[in-house]
Amino acid sequence: MTIYIQFLLIGIGTGVIIGALAVGLTLSFRASGVINFGHGAIATYVTYVYVAMRQDGEYPIPPLPNPIAMLFGILNWFGADLDAPDIPTIIDVGDGTSIAIAVLVAMATSVLLGLAAHFLVFRPLRYAPPTAKIMASIGILLTLQAIVVLRFGARARRVESLLPNETVSVVGTDIPRDRFVLLALLIVITIALWAVFRYTRFGVATRAAAENEETATLLGYSADFQAGISWVVASMIAGGVGILVASITGLTPSRLTLLIVPAVAAALVGAFSSFWTSALVGVAIGMLQSLIFILEQRQDWVPDLDLAEVLPLVLIGVAMYVRGNVIPGRGTSRAERLPLAYADPIRPGLVVAGVLIMAAAVTWLPFEYRNGLNNSMIGVMLALSLVVVVGYVGQVSLAQVALQGIAAFAIGSYVTEAGIPFLIGFPLAVATSAVFGLVVGLFALRTRGSSLAIVTLAAGIAIEAMLFRRDGWFGSSARGRAEAPSLFGFEFGAASDFFLGDDKQPSPALGVLILAVTAAACLLVALVRRSPTGEQMLAVRANERAAAAAGVDVARIKLLAFSMSAALAGAAGGLKASQLGSFQADSFGFVASLVLIAYAYLGGISTVSGALWTGTLVGTGVGTVFGEEFILLGRYETYIAGTFLILELAFDADGIAGSTRRFKRYVVGRSREFWARKHSRPEEAVSL
Repeated sequence: MTIYIQFLLIGIGTGVIIGALAVGLTLSFRASGVINFGHGAIATYVTYVYVAMRQDGEYPIPPLPNPIAMLFGILNWFGADLDAPDIPTIIDVGDGTSIAIAVLVAMATSVLLGLAAHFLVFRPLRYAPPTAKIMASIGILLTLQAIVVLRFGARARRVESLLPNETVSVVGTDIPRDRFVLLALLIVITIALWAVFRYTRFGVATRAAAENEETATLLGYSADFQAGISWVVASMIAGGVGILVASITGLTPSRLTLLIVPAVAAALVGAFSSFWTSALVGVAIGMLQSLIFILEQRQDWVPDLDLAEVLPLVLIGVAMYVRGNVIPGRGTSRAERLPLAYADPIRPGLVVAGVLIMAAAVTWLPFEYRNGLNNSMIGVMLALSLVVVVGYVGQVSLAQVALQGIAAFAIGSYVTEAGIPFLIGFPLAVATSAVFGLVVGLFALRTRGSSLAIVTLAAGIAIEAMLFRRDGWFGSSARGRAEAPSLFGFEFGAASDFFLGDDKQPSPALGVLILAVTAAACLLVALVRRSPTGEQMLAVRANERAAAAAGVDVARIKLLAFSMSAALAGAAGGLKASQLGSFQADSFGFVASLVLIAYAYLGGISTVSGALWTGTLVGTGVGTVFGEEFILLGRYETYIAGTFLILELAFDADGIAGSTRRFKRYVVGRSREFWARKHSRPEEAVSL
């Protein structure tokens, strides 16, 4: 029993950072109505700044675009030999600094991050739909995590402890003293915030702005000022506690970032309004996760399924079941529109011509372009899955890549291990993914918007931990294997012979198979948009209550959208598994889901044409292959996705597809006006 008590109390260290992140999330939400999924990434970045200053005397400069790098790349492509001047990546101040200076610089960085998050990201989006704000916070997460990897690498860093680390005896077991110091610090922070919001004019003004922004403004309260101060304080709490806890939890680019999921769960239990509930539940989560870990190691009755990763999902599910949509609404003076779910025209001639051109491309283009086209077409199917559930129905899903992984591992189980023919195994794998999507969609019956984004993100992480990283039906030691697909006597694997005995790799036969499935998926989603079901989906997206009053079965539409979306993701997963042959669970992690939805917003998340644009943007896709002819882009994929997502949300919610559609209309309109003026007679012009 002693060992269990010891691990329970040791978990206070992780619990404190979870509680601190939860308190920061509650603070920023109460001030600006934003659930910042990038809050853990802010803690990570500030902690890395502290470590770099303390150990190396270096201050990192975020990657900045080099305006002449692309120009030099194009000139080099034509035979020139030019090197673009390097932009500095660090400010070197000599040897490692003192603890005081390192902490001061790190805290100043946290202030700048808080101000930047408010003024550059969320203030321009203050009247945007909740979905746009969620996506912007994901953009912050991706951008900061990418900067950390680019500047510091992916390896773990050692962090010296700033707290006393001698042990104290508690209930017959020795516990490091720093756990209790951290817990006391969290309690002090929570008391201070509670008192400020309850007894000061600042707290009253913030609560007033949360209830009704327009009325609060008329009373002389500045919602903008309250939000800016709150973002700064939240960032300082995250960064400061991150520095103190990093010596306990370890410092990697993803460790503190991943803690945003249990932190969001704790804040959700507190309805994003109670500092005390958020802090205490966060500490409890950390302690329980530590206890579950040792129970899985020592007790046979506890299944070894990494249940610690599932605990946040359970808490979120219970909170939503008991209280429904637990995130309080906020009053705003106006609201902006959702992305336009434009019905792309279906022109049979152009469709056939496009398919034939793509078939020729995946057959005769060089290797890297054929491989890029295959990856792009798989990306198109993943983007289509988001078009259905996010673009048509307005339900945020951050689990699409996990659902893709379900089908990928299922292909290995059905076809490779069980020996089921691909013609049967592939639809079974797609159906398996659809079933999991249906289960995830059940949460959508009780909640929507930000709450749904939280639960789907937690569900994706739980699927990865329980199914992909464990020996069993869905794989072996976090690795899957899929044989080359065979249809009607022809092999369609990456290394298979083509119909005419061609030995190209990846085989053009695989490209033809992926092209056929992608074309069918595009046509299906386009037809759904034009169908009565599509009209009902759009009605649910616009207003669920009004749709229900008009006779739409909202629950059926939501479940249909999630299952159809998961089936499309599953088709992409089955084809990706067939393309790779051997794959790992890391290919279907939560970061991949976030990068995917970032690119989907960039392409246009509510149209089929937007999905086609997304396919060209995804990493290792044809757009990346073409771009790397001039400049190396691969290691900047996540950074580009995050920064461009933020910019896209600020300037054009309809994505590249919407911009090109408007440009086309402008050109056509101007051309018609020009020809009308040119061919009109002067007397007609006078009469007009």
